[in-house]
Amino acid sequence: MCTNVTRLVLGWMAIAVMGTNGGYAETAVSQPPDFAKTPYPRIAMLWAPVRGDNSLESMARHDLIMTGSGRLGLKWDGDPKGLAYHFTANSVATAKRRIAEIRTLNPDVVIIGDLLFYEYPDSWLPEDHSWWLRKDGKRQQFWPGTHRMDWYNEDYRQHVIRQTVALKEAGVDGVFYDNIRNEPQPWVAFLKAVREAVGDDFLILANAGYAIGKYDFAAPYLNGMMYESGWSHSRTQWDKCIRQMQHTQSLLRQPRISLIERFEEIRERAGWPGDAKRGQKPLADNAARWWSLCYALSIGDFYYLFSDNTSHRHDWYPEYDVKIGLPTSPGKQINSHVWQRRYEKALVVVNLPGAAAPYEIKLDKPAKDFLTGKLGTSFTVPPGNGRILLMIE
Repeated sequence: MCTNVTRLVLGWMAIAVMGTNGGYAETAVSQPPDFAKTPYPRIAMLWAPVRGDNSLESMARHDLIMTGSGRLGLKWDGDPKGLAYHFTANSVATAKRRIAEIRTLNPDVVIIGDLLFYEYPDSWLPEDHSWWLRKDGKRQQFWPGTHRMDWYNEDYRQHVIRQTVALKEAGVDGVFYDNIRNEPQPWVAFLKAVREAVGDDFLILANAGYAIGKYDFAAPYLNGMMYESGWSHSRTQWDKCIRQMQHTQSLLRQPRISLIERFEEIRERAGWPGDAKRGQKPLADNAARWWSLCYALSIGDFYYLFSDNTSHRHDWYPEYDVKIGLPTSPGKQINSHVWQRRYEKALVVVNLPGAAAPYEIKLDKPAKDFLTGKLGTSFTVPPGNGRILLMIE
């Protein structure tokens, strides 16, 4: 994180580019984020901010913010909205002001705008429009009140590209494309055209959902994959999963912003529309949070989020505030379920679910496990758990 002096300077820079009407000049003079130096753990926000706090300060606590355009204040300039490919000028000014405010709090945060494209709300287009995906003449429902779009329709893909350019012009660092699917032909054609339109510096994050290693055809055009919790549900064998994640990472463009999310609640369709418990706080599962965080820290360079369910609501946990620096070496596999990785200020160890026995750690010098509070030179990691061992000076 930055010093107070840095925040003040950046605040002056943000104010300097504001017009007298509170808007922003076309070219803002500001320091680009240097998130490659952000210490770990790097915590992500996916749509929803910290539970009970919708403030910009809450958003800025995260190292990567992926949010809907509306939360930034952006409004499509068109009626119906599905035909618009520009944001209103006033809403762009609002978004740039909010982005500048977030950067005064956290100058190196990555800000990604979600672009709705896989499905549209029913009100966004006339029912008979050619962009809806149809089977036997009927539109295909996604969530209640939404229907899927025809991703093979080149005219529609070009529309999404124009919207992506509009998002870039609004001042975010990149775009999020939800629900990538195993459709190499349209996706590769689309992503090539996006890169031509927005350039190489604009970040592209795509949602791989529960799939591992299924979308490598798209990886060379992306900066990151988002893996939702289903990638880990009931998994007890890990070698293939880890190899595939690491291989996909090797195909992505620099800088890489992949992230791993773990849901606390893994009931069937938990958090979906119609779920009677939607919005309720799930029962705490500390072990799942600890092992999944240590997994993300051990097997590669990932942002991380532990959330309720598909709502992506989440709390802020104490371990997020203990920055362990940058990794000093790649992750090391100890056995079929145990990985470890050294950071500038800590040793991270994970014993993955399905392990046959606890893993014993013996150190030459005392350390503190920040997850449990234990001090010592000997630590035990049960199956399905992890440890972040801070070196004591």
